[in-house]
Amino acid sequence: MSNIHREKKPILSCFTIGHSDYSIDCFIQLLKKHDIDSLVDIRSVPYSQHSSQFNRELLAADLKVNNILYIYMGNQLGGRYTNPDLLFQDGKVDYAKVRQTKNFINGMDKIIQEIKKGCRIALMCSEKDPFDCHRFVLVACELENKGVTVKHILENGNIVLNSELEEKLLHKYKEEYGQFYLFTQARTKEQALEEALRKRNLDIAFSTSREKK
Repeated sequence: MSNIHREKKPILSCFTIGHSDYSIDCFIQLLKKHDIDSLVDIRSVPYSQHSSQFNRELLAADLKVNNILYIYMGNQLGGRYTNPDLLFQDGKVDYAKVRQTKNFINGMDKIIQEIKKGCRIALMCSEKDPFDCHRFVLVACELENKGVTVKHILENGNIVLNSELEEKLLHKYKEEYGQFYLFTQARTKEQALEEALRKRNLDIAFSTSREKK
């Protein structure tokens, strides 16, 4: 049985963005274009070796000048874990297990509460492309399960909907649904998506085995 269940409630929305190697001015302009008033940093490690402008303290100060609130939640919604109970056998983080932790659930609840208050939130990680980031595979897809429409801000300022990335995911991993085969029941779209997310999880997740090398 699929764990994916999409709730139908009043429309709530949340944005995501990857800081990549943008200049701080370019980054802030992307946020302002979409009227973001709260940036939630979901990096497990809120520092960048190659783009120091996105180190936690510097970023928070620059955002404050531009009337954007900085909130760190990488300790609840980050993608790096070393607890063996949250890993696949090969040492990669298992997002399905992370989603079930109290810490992650509480973090999701906090985000949704702030959205309901009217906050324009953008979740930030480092990867430019959300398709390659846990903010899509782990966090955004779970927000969608809870009735939040997630919009990913791209480098050019345009938006790609999480639902569009999900379709891309199904296509990439050739996960079909709605078709009957001999002696088998047709899979639902939710079941196909869950399997595609598992495969993407394995492709992009943080690995403790790589960390040890």
